[in-house]
This record gives sequence, structure tokens and C-alpha cells, in this order.
Amino acid sequence: MTKRERVLASIRRQPLDALPWQFDLTWAVVLKMRAYYGTDDLLTAMDDHFVSAGFGAGRGVEFPSPGEGLWKNEFGSVWRAGARDVNVGDWGDLMEFPLQEPSLAGYSFPDGNTPGRWDHIAAMRAQYPDQFLMLHGAGLFEFAWGMCGFENYLSYIMGEEEFVLEMTERMADFSCAVTAQAKGLGADGIRFGDDWGFQHGLMIRPDVWRRIFKPQYRRVYQAAHEAGLVVMIHSCGNITDIIPDLIEIGVEVIHPLQPEAMDVRYCQREFGQDVTFWGGLGSQSTIPLGTPDDVRAEVRMMLELFHGGGYILAPAGAIPTEAPAENVAAIVEMAKAQL
Repeated sequence: MTKRERVLASIRRQPLDALPWQFDLTWAVVLKMRAYYGTDDLLTAMDDHFVSAGFGAGRGVEFPSPGEGLWKNEFGSVWRAGARDVNVGDWGDLMEFPLQEPSLAGYSFPDGNTPGRWDHIAAMRAQYPDQFLMLHGAGLFEFAWGMCGFENYLSYIMGEEEFVLEMTERMADFSCAVTAQAKGLGADGIRFGDDWGFQHGLMIRPDVWRRIFKPQYRRVYQAAHEAGLVVMIHSCGNITDIIPDLIEIGVEVIHPLQPEAMDVRYCQREFGQDVTFWGGLGSQSTIPLGTPDDVRAEVRMMLELFHGGGYILAPAGAIPTEAPAENVAAIVEMAKAQL
């Protein structure tokens, strides 16, 4: 089987020769693994099943002062780009945001129908014919709080619901338009990223999430299905309370299954017939803090638990800076040993 075929077979619960695997790496770990394998081509060295075609939304422009690493996305949010430094993470910081009050008066949303957003897909499909080609879609939460400031937006969810409802509908309009343009271009799936979870549960009450966000997510996921794409979502933290809702509105793959926050066996038992889980290896625990043998044992447990498919073996989020190369290599070793 090709890697693409293996991913699709696992998602569809079809016969397969091995469970697929994938790696998200922080920049420090990229450097470690390049040194470990003696190559810059980690896609080949680690036999990763996925390639990412990136975002068709949220595009930005750098400011004239590149030393500061500032850029503005198409929503008007100004970010300081994450530094590629072995001692820090890769994530940036929100520096300025366009909406200082809970109102869209005078604000113009970017046009999701702007052509050319996915022009790069065809070349990537030709370059990587055997990998699962994944797009990153426009979610409804993270771009929105980037327009308002994180704390402000959470307060608006609780105290300015009409504003949040309007913004969420407008974001969904935008996301649907961007996603629709990917139809027929050769991509396999699209992952929408909105971090809704703390370690212990959702950031907001499930009933609030269902009332404000669920109807619009349904529209976005339907647009992805109509474009012929596997619908995948990313949300760090414990989102167990809304997994049934996600399944109901069309999610096929949930990333990451985070063992430090979620009960892995419960999720497999309760939802494993209806959704594919992606992750499961402890990025906050076993991978950075354990031994290679600890990592091998965790991989073995996950492969046995999900032996019938409905699973993508992966770290539960990007492997952190402090993870030893030997621990990461142990995952690769165990994954390849299936074949």
C-alpha cells in the first residue's frame, strides 16, 4: 500500500497492512533528527505518511522591519513570528488586533472567494503522489480571537453573544468559500484547527459551544465534504464532552488524542467506531521524559488498542524541544516494524 492508501484505509476501516503514522516536530527537534539520521529529508527518513499544503486562508504580509519578525494577516491581526530557536517554541505572539470593541461596524472581512488560494496544491500532489496531502482550513475560533484579543474574545462569548454569533457566521462564510476552492485539485483531507480544550475540559460550557459554534461548524464541514475532502479537526486539551457533537456534524478524524488530558481507552471504546483518532503518544510525558523503552511500550499499547484501524499513530501535538532524538527514533522504529 502507498502511504496515502494506508491513511485512507485506516480512516475508512478497510483492510490495511499497517497503521499509518505522522510527526509534528518543533524546530529544535527537527535539528536533532536531521543530525540523528544524517539527512535533511526527514519525510523519507521517518517515513511520514502526511505532507501539508498549508493554509489557503489567513495569508499575511511582513512589515518592512524583518528584524522584528512582525506580520499582519488578512484579518488585520499583527503577529510576531515564532523564533526558530532551539531554546524556545515555534509559536508566535499576538501583538495588535483590529477590533477594539465587540462590534463589526466599519470592519471589512477578507473575501474567501479570492482566487489563487490553493494554486500550489497541484505541484505538491505531483511531488508527493504517495503521501496523504492535507490542507489546513480556516477555523471559527482562533482567527476570531486573533481579531479581538484572546481574553477579550472569551469575555465576549459570555457577555456579547450577539456579536460572537455574527462574527462566527461571517467566519463560517469565509471558511466555506476558501474550502470550496480546493475541490478537484488533488488534496485528500483538510484539518481545521481551533484549540477548545484545557487539560481538564472545554474552555467554555458545552451548551454554549453547541449554541454558538456547532451550527456554523456543521456548515464548514459540509463544504469540505462537498469538496471531496476528509474532514479533520485539531484541538488540544480535553474535548471529550463534544466528541459526539463533532461526529454528528461530520468530523472524520480528531487530532490530537492527548493522553495527558483524555482517557485514551475510553475514547477508543466509546467513539472508536465512529471517528478516527490521531495522536495518543505523550508529548507532555513519555516522549520528552521517558526512555526509548518507555516510548516503545506506549507505541505498542496504542497499536494494539487500535489494531482494527481508525487510528493514526502520532505524538499528541508537536514533539517538544527537550525530547531526546532516541525517543523520537523509537517511535519510527516501532512504526516501521509493522511492515
